[in-house]
Amino acid sequence: MDRLGKMTAFVKVVETGSFTAAAQTLRLSATMVSKHVRELEDQLGVKLLHRTTRRVSLTEVGALFYERCAPLLVELTDLETMASQVDAAPRGLLRVSAPLAFGAARVAPALVEFSRLYPEITVDLILTDRAVDLIEEGFDLAIHTGEVAESTTKTRLLTVFSTLLCAAPSYLAERGTPVRPEDLAQHNCLPHVFHELSKEWSFVGPDNKSHVTRISGTIRTNSVVAQLAAALCGHGLTLLPSFLVVDELAQGRLVQVLSEYQAPEIPVRLLYLPGRHVSAKVRAFIDFLVGRFFNMPD
Repeated sequence: MDRLGKMTAFVKVVETGSFTAAAQTLRLSATMVSKHVRELEDQLGVKLLHRTTRRVSLTEVGALFYERCAPLLVELTDLETMASQVDAAPRGLLRVSAPLAFGAARVAPALVEFSRLYPEITVDLILTDRAVDLIEEGFDLAIHTGEVAESTTKTRLLTVFSTLLCAAPSYLAERGTPVRPEDLAQHNCLPHVFHELSKEWSFVGPDNKSHVTRISGTIRTNSVVAQLAAALCGHGLTLLPSFLVVDELAQGRLVQVLSEYQAPEIPVRLLYLPGRHVSAKVRAFIDFLVGRFFNMPD
């Protein structure tokens, strides 16, 4: 038994007046309780208890040790109780990272409902298109789009959104409308510079065959918001998340191109630190987002 366990055995013997009564309280044998106290005395190098066949009494050193030891164990029990109660209910500060566009369009509105359900949780939502280090930067969770590099974090699939190939009507009027994926080689394309689709785009045709096309263009960016802005200015064709362009398509500011070809789908995952015990606030957030987004149409 560790030192705290031995101290607990000693305190119980003093408070109950016997090894037998202490053993019953601790659900141990009297022999084991006696052994723990004796080992504590050996570690301290002093005698704590006088033992006779009829009674147990404290030595002078034992009395002084008990005066300090008993409150310490009570305080420790209080601390353990406080920690378990704090973590039992979702509360406190939750730091979450999310991609700029998805975070603004989908996560931020969801947080309004989350805050109503869990008013004791304060959420810091940090929007960035770069990968964050959960430990180094102090995040509880990160929402990640695209493939996840090998890491020690745990992942949970949230949803999958489609991408649409789009361009402004002015661009298509000037450069023409592609009718096959191979035609994209003759167009100015606006890729995401750090995305797996930065150098080539792939599509599945009506014949269920894959079409992979190398692309090039004069602007590459690490932000889908910047891709959208460039496309709206008539600068080229770009693959964008469906949730980001639905209004632009409806209002005619963008036109979907190669609609009969299926563009890649992008997974959205939650990343969080592994461990036996996930805090109540993190668990509440995971369950909420999974319930809200999983299998939702984009």
